[in-house]
Amino acid sequence: MKVSRIFIEAFRNLAGVDFVPSAGVNVIYGENGQGKTNLLEAIWLFSGAKSFRGAKEAELIPIGGKQAGLSLWFSDCSGEHQGRIRLGEKKEILFDGLPVDSAAALSGNLCCVVFSPVHLSLIKGGPAERRRCLDIAIGQIKPRYQAVLAEYHRLLVQRGALLRDAQYQPALIDTLEVWDEVLARRGALITRTRQSFVQRLAPFACEFYRGISTGREEFSLCYCPSAGDGEAADEDAMIRLLRERRADDLRTGTTSVGPHRDDLDVRINGVSARAFGSQGQQRSGVLAIKLAESALIEEVVGQPPVILLDDVMSELDFLRRDYLLHRLTGRQILITCCDPDQVSEVDARFEMKNGRLC
Repeated sequence: MKVSRIFIEAFRNLAGVDFVPSAGVNVIYGENGQGKTNLLEAIWLFSGAKSFRGAKEAELIPIGGKQAGLSLWFSDCSGEHQGRIRLGEKKEILFDGLPVDSAAALSGNLCCVVFSPVHLSLIKGGPAERRRCLDIAIGQIKPRYQAVLAEYHRLLVQRGALLRDAQYQPALIDTLEVWDEVLARRGALITRTRQSFVQRLAPFACEFYRGISTGREEFSLCYCPSAGDGEAADEDAMIRLLRERRADDLRTGTTSVGPHRDDLDVRINGVSARAFGSQGQQRSGVLAIKLAESALIEEVVGQPPVILLDDVMSELDFLRRDYLLHRLTGRQILITCCDPDQVSEVDARFEMKNGRLC
């Protein structure tokens, strides 16, 4: 897959930006706060995922403005495609000229892998960050997954409200049985999907980490359901667990079991990378996971994704930078950095100043 052009009418601090990248390695450089990350974020939105910085939709609209407008052209093995996103008072999302329900409906068309400093928390952060990274990656190869995930979270919020209301209206407890069945159906599907994805991702990640560490260290990934022993992947087992923990859930007003409580266990040499890994090992682990994500998407989709590297070169030493770029050959890569000399063998360089490309 290749992005051939993106035109930005208005997005954060960008306005009137017409970016035509090379099909190879592109470097967007400039001082901090000029809009480099905003450009990658604008491209990322067309993957169907939300902002990789966790920004709300309103934050994507320029300060003092009323709308954000983006148009992107890309090619894949089936031909040329165009997407358009307009956010604000009038929300409009188009793909190949046809309206779609939401930005999430763009999933599965333009596949991207993004790696930014925020992703370093994939190992040293909490379970929520690891779940979020998994869900974004899965959405690239299973477009319907995001809709199932959104429905699960709506059910979760509604069940939580019911649990809290039941403390004052005990008659509501009888209705929990119906909610539990629906929640378990969606929750078990999400857990099975995540488990399957991690099982396919792990061999790639282990191979890449072995290469980064020159075979001196072993790396492993394991998906850990909150119920333990993989029980939550089964719908009937999850219903049983929800019933068993109902008293605790009523007391706390929250749902204690389900994919919203699961985690990804990352280990180096058999011990927790989060608790015992050095900073270098943690960075190598995230790098291996991101490279694995790219390789798995290519295996499933049949073509390489677009790679977005947001200011990570300064976070990696020379050997890791070199390993990263040499494992991404044959892909379109967009790199943001302050110093363009951090990257060698570049096909195109673009300077960003005050929200405009020079």
